[in-house]
Amino acid sequence: MLTVDHRFALSNPAWDMVIQANSLFWRLTKAEDEAAIAILKQAVERYPDYAPARSMLAFMMLVSGYVGWTVGEREAQVKQAAALATRAAKLDDSDPWAYFALGYVAYTMRRTDEAIEGFQRAIDLNPNFAAAHGYLGLALALDGRSDEAIVHSEQAIRMSPHDPQNAIYFSALAGAHYQAGRYGEAVNFGRKAVQQRSDWSPSHRIFCASLAQAGQIEEARTALDHLKELHPDISIAWIEKHVPYTAGPMSKFLEGMRKAGLE
Repeated sequence: MLTVDHRFALSNPAWDMVIQANSLFWRLTKAEDEAAIAILKQAVERYPDYAPARSMLAFMMLVSGYVGWTVGEREAQVKQAAALATRAAKLDDSDPWAYFALGYVAYTMRRTDEAIEGFQRAIDLNPNFAAAHGYLGLALALDGRSDEAIVHSEQAIRMSPHDPQNAIYFSALAGAHYQAGRYGEAVNFGRKAVQQRSDWSPSHRIFCASLAQAGQIEEARTALDHLKELHPDISIAWIEKHVPYTAGPMSKFLEGMRKAGLE
């Protein structure tokens, strides 16, 4: 959910559009994601110098691609998001969402150190920014830096215990334990993630791989069937192209997905 920056929480039509888009987006469905992005595109067109509209649009575009809700050339999407986030930071270098979005751009490109810098800058600007901790944890998990990932993911959940994004942070915890070889714990956190958001495909990916590595093959295959219902285009090649694991952690993750039966 949105972390409110009270500098913008005045009578402001651009801010009202950002709030509306944010409320829709974090329901985490394809239709509401598309509606949120459409609102933010209108906000950017109407208010081109309003930084939060650009930074949040960049972030939402990247998340929708990561989940598999949008189709099209991923490289072009990342380039467009990077331009939006960069412009947002130039318009307002005190906007935490601008650096959050820049961190996410770097994360999608597997530039983990740069992603960490962006997420940390967002935290420095807004210490109550739970999402910045959560996505920092996710980036660290997908880089195999499990101990650090757990610290930030747990911090995000403590800061915002009822946040709909917690499914993402539970997925990050599952990924961190998975990369550390603690497959039982990875299964537990993956199960929490899918229970919280049954329609969120990234949670199902790590849950599926964790089950397979834990030796629960039949349940892993059932989980894979459900993942395919949510994301019909899922494949090893899709994951390699779109999910920003770095090289070593990617190999380990794909080992679990292959055990579950993904091709």
